[in-house]
Amino acid sequence: MPDTRSYANLTRRYAKFSLAGVLAMLALVVLVIGGKPESASAAPVSCPKFRVMNNDRIGKVSFPAGYYSVSLLNGNKLTCAQSTKLFQEFLQDWDGKLRSPWRVYMSGNKRVFRAGNTDKGFTATPSGSSGGGGGNSGRSCPSYFTVVRNDSIGSFKVPRGKYRFTLIDPKKMTCAQATKRFQEFLLDFDGRLPYPWKLNPILGIFYNSLHGRIGFKVNKAYGPSPSPKPDHRFARCPATFRVVHNDRIGALSLPRGPYYIYVVNGLSCSGASNYFRQFLNRTDGRLPAPWRLNVAKAKFNTGAGGMAFRVQHA
Repeated sequence: MPDTRSYANLTRRYAKFSLAGVLAMLALVVLVIGGKPESASAAPVSCPKFRVMNNDRIGKVSFPAGYYSVSLLNGNKLTCAQSTKLFQEFLQDWDGKLRSPWRVYMSGNKRVFRAGNTDKGFTATPSGSSGGGGGNSGRSCPSYFTVVRNDSIGSFKVPRGKYRFTLIDPKKMTCAQATKRFQEFLLDFDGRLPYPWKLNPILGIFYNSLHGRIGFKVNKAYGPSPSPKPDHRFARCPATFRVVHNDRIGALSLPRGPYYIYVVNGLSCSGASNYFRQFLNRTDGRLPAPWRLNVAKAKFNTGAGGMAFRVQHA
Protein backbone atom coordinates (compact mmCIF):
# COMPACT_ATOMS: atom_id res chain seq x y z
CA MET A 1 0.00 0.00 0.00
CA PRO A 2 1.27 3.53 -0.68
CA ASP A 3 2.54 5.75 2.11
CA THR A 4 -0.40 8.14 2.73
CA ARG A 5 1.80 10.70 4.50
CA SER A 6 4.09 10.95 1.46
CA TYR A 7 1.10 11.37 -0.85
CA ALA A 8 -0.33 14.13 1.35
CA ASN A 9 3.00 15.96 1.42
CA LEU A 10 3.26 15.73 -2.36
CA THR A 11 -0.25 17.14 -2.74
CA ARG A 12 0.52 20.09 -0.44
CA ARG A 13 3.78 20.85 -2.32
CA TYR A 14 1.93 20.75 -5.67
CA ALA A 15 -0.84 22.99 -4.31
CA LYS A 16 1.74 25.54 -3.06
CA PHE A 17 3.48 25.50 -6.42
CA SER A 18 0.21 25.90 -8.32
CA LEU A 19 -0.94 28.82 -6.13
CA ALA A 20 2.40 30.58 -6.54
CA GLY A 21 2.26 30.07 -10.31
CA VAL A 22 -1.26 31.44 -10.56
CA LEU A 23 -0.36 34.56 -8.52
CA ALA A 24 2.68 35.16 -10.70
CA MET A 25 0.64 34.86 -13.86
CA LEU A 26 -2.02 37.25 -12.50
CA ALA A 27 0.65 39.80 -11.68
CA LEU A 28 2.01 39.49 -15.23
CA VAL A 29 -1.47 39.96 -16.70
CA VAL A 30 -2.01 43.11 -14.59
CA LEU A 31 1.30 44.54 -15.79
CA VAL A 32 0.53 43.76 -19.42
CA ILE A 33 -3.02 45.14 -19.35
CA GLY A 34 -2.39 48.11 -17.08
CA GLY A 35 0.77 49.28 -18.83
CA LYS A 36 2.48 52.21 -17.18
CA PRO A 37 0.13 53.71 -14.57
CA GLU A 38 1.18 57.26 -15.34
CA SER A 39 0.06 56.96 -19.02
CA ALA A 40 -3.60 56.66 -18.04
CA SER A 41 -3.81 60.37 -17.25
CA ALA A 42 -1.40 62.13 -19.58
CA ALA A 43 -0.52 65.69 -18.61
CA PRO A 44 -1.94 68.50 -20.82
CA VAL A 45 0.38 69.89 -23.49
CA SER A 46 0.52 73.65 -24.10
CA CYS A 47 0.30 74.89 -27.71
CA PRO A 48 0.82 78.28 -29.40
CA LYS A 49 -1.96 80.77 -28.82
CA PHE A 50 -4.84 80.97 -31.27
CA ARG A 51 -6.45 84.26 -32.31
CA VAL A 52 -10.19 84.53 -32.90
CA MET A 53 -10.57 87.51 -35.24
CA ASN A 54 -14.25 88.34 -34.55
CA ASN A 55 -16.81 87.64 -31.86
CA ASP A 56 -17.98 84.16 -32.75
CA ARG A 57 -20.04 81.27 -31.53
CA ILE A 58 -19.96 77.49 -31.95
CA GLY A 59 -23.34 76.09 -31.02
CA LYS A 60 -24.18 77.63 -27.62
CA VAL A 61 -20.57 78.41 -26.68
CA SER A 62 -19.40 81.96 -27.36
CA PHE A 63 -15.87 82.92 -28.46
CA PRO A 64 -15.20 86.64 -27.95
CA ALA A 65 -12.57 88.07 -30.29
CA GLY A 66 -9.03 87.81 -28.92
CA TYR A 67 -6.24 85.37 -28.14
CA TYR A 68 -6.78 81.94 -26.60
CA SER A 69 -4.34 79.70 -24.77
CA VAL A 70 -4.66 76.20 -26.21
CA SER A 71 -3.80 72.98 -24.35
CA LEU A 72 -4.09 69.39 -25.55
CA LEU A 73 -5.95 66.97 -23.28
CA ASN A 74 -3.52 64.23 -24.26
CA GLY A 75 -0.43 64.86 -26.38
CA ASN A 76 -0.44 61.21 -27.47
CA LYS A 77 -3.85 61.59 -29.13
CA LEU A 78 -3.53 64.99 -30.85
CA THR A 79 -0.81 67.41 -31.98
CA CYS A 80 -0.78 71.20 -31.70
CA ALA A 81 -0.94 71.53 -35.48
CA GLN A 82 -4.01 69.30 -35.56
CA SER A 83 -5.70 71.31 -32.80
CA THR A 84 -5.13 74.55 -34.76
CA LYS A 85 -6.66 73.02 -37.88
CA LEU A 86 -9.64 71.70 -35.90
CA PHE A 87 -10.17 75.06 -34.15
CA GLN A 88 -10.25 76.80 -37.54
CA GLU A 89 -12.66 74.20 -38.94
CA PHE A 90 -15.04 74.46 -35.99
CA LEU A 91 -15.14 78.27 -36.15
CA GLN A 92 -15.87 78.08 -39.87
CA ASP A 93 -18.73 75.63 -39.46
CA TRP A 94 -21.87 77.18 -40.95
CA ASP A 95 -24.53 75.81 -38.57
CA GLY A 96 -22.47 75.47 -35.37
CA LYS A 97 -22.91 71.70 -35.25
CA LEU A 98 -19.58 69.91 -34.97
CA ARG A 99 -19.00 66.75 -36.95
CA SER A 100 -19.26 63.50 -35.01
CA PRO A 101 -17.82 62.61 -32.55
CA TRP A 102 -16.68 66.15 -31.62
CA ARG A 103 -18.49 68.31 -29.09
CA VAL A 104 -17.76 71.60 -27.34
CA TYR A 105 -18.75 72.74 -23.86
CA MET A 106 -17.74 75.17 -21.13
CA SER A 107 -15.72 74.16 -18.08
CA GLY A 108 -15.25 77.25 -15.96
CA ASN A 109 -13.60 79.77 -18.26
CA LYS A 110 -12.31 77.07 -20.61
CA ARG A 111 -13.86 76.05 -23.90
CA VAL A 112 -13.38 72.27 -24.16
CA PHE A 113 -13.34 70.43 -27.50
CA ARG A 114 -13.55 66.68 -27.01
CA ALA A 115 -13.98 63.69 -29.30
CA GLY A 116 -16.84 61.83 -27.62
CA ASN A 117 -15.96 60.75 -24.09
CA THR A 118 -12.28 60.19 -24.83
CA ASP A 119 -9.26 62.26 -23.81
CA LYS A 120 -8.67 63.27 -27.43
CA GLY A 121 -9.22 66.99 -27.63
CA PHE A 122 -8.06 70.39 -26.45
CA THR A 123 -9.08 73.39 -24.37
CA ALA A 124 -9.14 77.06 -25.36
CA THR A 125 -8.92 79.66 -22.59
CA PRO A 126 -9.21 83.44 -23.24
CA SER A 127 -5.84 85.15 -22.83
CA GLY A 128 -5.32 88.88 -22.59
CA SER A 129 -1.81 88.81 -24.04
CA SER A 130 -0.93 88.45 -27.70
CA GLY A 131 0.98 85.55 -29.08
CA GLY A 132 2.23 84.11 -32.31
CA GLY A 133 -0.54 81.64 -32.80
CA GLY A 134 -2.87 80.50 -35.50
CA GLY A 135 -6.11 82.11 -36.53
CA ASN A 136 -8.68 82.32 -39.24
CA SER A 137 -7.07 82.61 -42.63
CA GLY A 138 -8.04 85.36 -45.04
CA ARG A 139 -9.33 88.78 -44.12
CA SER A 140 -12.52 89.47 -42.22
CA CYS A 141 -14.55 92.39 -43.57
CA PRO A 142 -15.14 95.17 -41.03
CA SER A 143 -18.89 95.69 -41.47
CA TYR A 144 -21.79 93.30 -41.11
CA PHE A 145 -24.47 92.34 -43.65
CA THR A 146 -27.99 92.21 -42.23
CA VAL A 147 -30.61 89.88 -43.71
CA VAL A 148 -33.91 91.31 -42.50
CA ARG A 149 -36.10 88.27 -43.18
CA ASN A 150 -35.46 84.54 -43.52
CA ASP A 151 -34.13 83.92 -47.00
CA SER A 152 -32.39 81.28 -49.09
CA ILE A 153 -30.07 80.72 -52.02
CA GLY A 154 -31.51 77.66 -53.70
CA SER A 155 -31.67 75.03 -50.93
CA PHE A 156 -29.12 76.93 -48.82
CA LYS A 157 -31.05 78.57 -45.98
CA VAL A 158 -30.04 82.06 -44.85
CA PRO A 159 -31.93 82.83 -41.60
CA ARG A 160 -32.51 86.46 -40.75
CA GLY A 161 -29.73 88.06 -38.75
CA LYS A 162 -26.30 89.65 -39.01
CA TYR A 163 -23.53 88.11 -41.11
CA ARG A 164 -19.85 88.81 -41.69
CA PHE A 165 -17.68 87.98 -44.67
CA THR A 166 -14.16 86.58 -44.66
CA LEU A 167 -12.29 86.87 -47.94
CA ILE A 168 -10.39 83.81 -49.16
CA ASP A 169 -7.66 86.04 -50.58
CA PRO A 170 -7.88 89.84 -50.01
CA LYS A 171 -5.65 90.37 -53.07
CA LYS A 172 -8.22 88.71 -55.33
CA MET A 173 -11.45 90.15 -53.97
CA THR A 174 -12.61 93.16 -51.93
CA CYS A 175 -15.22 93.36 -49.18
CA ALA A 176 -17.41 95.55 -51.42
CA GLN A 177 -17.29 92.88 -54.13
CA ALA A 178 -18.19 90.13 -51.64
CA THR A 179 -21.15 92.18 -50.40
CA LYS A 180 -22.39 92.76 -53.94
CA ARG A 181 -21.98 89.10 -54.87
CA PHE A 182 -23.85 87.85 -51.79
CA GLN A 183 -26.72 90.21 -52.50
CA GLU A 184 -26.85 89.04 -56.12
CA PHE A 185 -26.91 85.40 -54.98
CA LEU A 186 -29.81 86.15 -52.63
CA LEU A 187 -31.64 87.85 -55.47
CA ASP A 188 -30.97 85.12 -58.01
CA PHE A 189 -34.16 84.19 -59.83
CA ASP A 190 -33.79 80.40 -59.90
CA GLY A 191 -31.48 79.85 -56.89
CA ARG A 192 -28.63 78.68 -59.12
CA LEU A 193 -25.34 80.49 -58.83
CA PRO A 194 -24.07 82.02 -62.09
CA TYR A 195 -21.15 80.18 -63.67
CA PRO A 196 -18.38 79.78 -62.51
CA TRP A 197 -19.52 80.39 -58.92
CA LYS A 198 -20.12 77.46 -56.59
CA LEU A 199 -21.14 77.01 -52.96
CA ASN A 200 -19.87 74.75 -50.20
CA PRO A 201 -23.06 74.59 -48.08
CA ILE A 202 -21.35 72.89 -45.13
CA LEU A 203 -18.85 75.73 -44.58
CA GLY A 204 -20.84 78.55 -46.18
CA ILE A 205 -18.10 79.30 -48.71
CA PHE A 206 -18.83 80.87 -52.10
CA TYR A 207 -15.96 80.46 -54.55
CA ASN A 208 -15.05 80.88 -58.19
CA SER A 209 -14.52 77.36 -59.58
CA LEU A 210 -12.02 78.66 -62.18
CA HIS A 211 -9.97 80.67 -59.68
CA GLY A 212 -10.13 79.03 -56.27
CA ARG A 213 -8.62 82.00 -54.43
CA ILE A 214 -11.51 84.25 -55.50
CA GLY A 215 -14.33 83.91 -53.03
CA PHE A 216 -15.57 84.53 -49.53
CA LYS A 217 -16.99 82.78 -46.50
CA VAL A 218 -20.20 83.76 -44.73
CA ASN A 219 -20.55 83.42 -40.95
CA LYS A 220 -23.14 84.51 -38.42
CA ALA A 221 -21.99 87.75 -36.76
CA TYR A 222 -22.16 88.29 -32.99
CA GLY A 223 -21.81 91.47 -30.99
CA PRO A 224 -21.67 95.06 -32.26
CA SER A 225 -20.35 95.75 -35.75
CA PRO A 226 -16.70 96.85 -35.69
CA SER A 227 -17.32 99.29 -38.54
CA PRO A 228 -18.41 102.89 -37.88
CA LYS A 229 -20.39 102.85 -41.13
CA PRO A 230 -23.99 101.57 -41.24
CA ASP A 231 -24.36 97.87 -42.00
CA HIS A 232 -25.64 96.73 -45.37
CA ARG A 233 -29.28 95.66 -45.10
CA PHE A 234 -31.11 93.24 -47.37
CA ALA A 235 -34.86 92.79 -47.26
CA ARG A 236 -37.54 91.19 -49.33
CA CYS A 237 -41.23 91.99 -48.99
CA PRO A 238 -42.84 90.06 -46.12
CA ALA A 239 -45.65 88.47 -48.16
CA THR A 240 -45.42 86.46 -51.35
CA PHE A 241 -47.08 87.27 -54.67
CA ARG A 242 -48.94 84.37 -56.32
CA VAL A 243 -48.86 83.86 -60.08
CA VAL A 244 -52.07 81.90 -60.70
CA HIS A 245 -51.21 80.41 -64.11
CA ASN A 246 -48.01 79.71 -66.01
CA ASP A 247 -47.26 83.11 -67.47
CA ARG A 248 -44.56 85.29 -68.97
CA ILE A 249 -43.58 88.92 -69.31
CA GLY A 250 -41.70 89.32 -72.56
CA ALA A 251 -38.87 86.80 -72.51
CA LEU A 252 -39.22 86.16 -68.75
CA SER A 253 -41.02 82.87 -68.07
CA LEU A 254 -43.01 82.85 -64.81
CA PRO A 255 -44.31 79.40 -63.78
CA ARG A 256 -47.35 79.50 -61.56
CA GLY A 257 -46.75 79.64 -57.83
CA PRO A 258 -45.62 82.03 -55.06
CA TYR A 259 -42.95 84.68 -55.70
CA TYR A 260 -40.79 86.83 -53.47
CA ILE A 261 -40.53 90.53 -54.35
CA TYR A 262 -37.43 92.58 -53.51
CA VAL A 263 -37.65 96.36 -53.66
CA VAL A 264 -34.83 98.75 -54.55
CA ASN A 265 -34.33 102.51 -54.20
CA GLY A 266 -37.23 103.24 -51.90
CA LEU A 267 -40.07 101.63 -53.85
CA SER A 268 -42.68 100.24 -51.44
CA CYS A 269 -43.67 96.57 -51.36
CA SER A 270 -47.27 97.40 -52.23
CA GLY A 271 -46.10 99.58 -55.12
CA ALA A 272 -43.87 96.81 -56.49
CA SER A 273 -46.74 94.28 -56.20
CA ASN A 274 -49.08 96.61 -58.12
CA TYR A 275 -46.52 97.10 -60.91
CA PHE A 276 -45.90 93.35 -61.11
CA ARG A 277 -49.66 92.73 -61.38
CA GLN A 278 -49.97 95.35 -64.14
CA PHE A 279 -47.11 93.82 -66.12
CA LEU A 280 -48.65 90.34 -65.90
CA ASN A 281 -52.01 91.68 -67.11
CA ARG A 282 -50.56 93.22 -70.26
CA THR A 283 -51.43 91.11 -73.30
CA ASP A 284 -48.53 92.27 -75.46
CA GLY A 285 -45.80 91.33 -72.95
CA ARG A 286 -44.24 94.77 -73.27
CA LEU A 287 -43.49 97.07 -70.36
CA PRO A 288 -44.80 100.65 -70.34
CA ALA A 289 -42.14 103.37 -70.61
CA PRO A 290 -39.84 104.01 -68.83
CA TRP A 291 -39.88 100.46 -67.40
CA ARG A 292 -37.49 97.86 -68.73
CA LEU A 293 -36.64 94.28 -67.85
CA ASN A 294 -33.39 92.45 -67.15
CA VAL A 295 -34.47 88.89 -67.88
CA ALA A 296 -31.38 87.16 -66.41
CA LYS A 297 -31.96 88.86 -63.04
CA ALA A 298 -35.77 89.10 -63.23
CA LYS A 299 -35.32 92.78 -62.46
CA PHE A 300 -37.76 95.51 -63.44
CA ASN A 301 -36.36 99.06 -63.37
CA THR A 302 -36.83 102.57 -64.73
CA GLY A 303 -33.13 103.27 -65.24
CA ALA A 304 -30.17 104.24 -63.09
CA GLY A 305 -31.28 105.64 -59.73
CA GLY A 306 -34.96 105.09 -60.54
CA MET A 307 -37.54 102.67 -59.23
CA ALA A 308 -36.70 98.99 -59.32
CA PHE A 309 -37.79 95.63 -57.98
CA ARG A 310 -36.90 91.99 -58.55
CA VAL A 311 -38.96 88.81 -58.35
CA GLN A 312 -37.89 85.32 -57.34
CA HIS A 313 -39.76 82.03 -57.32
CA ALA A 314 -40.35 81.09 -53.68
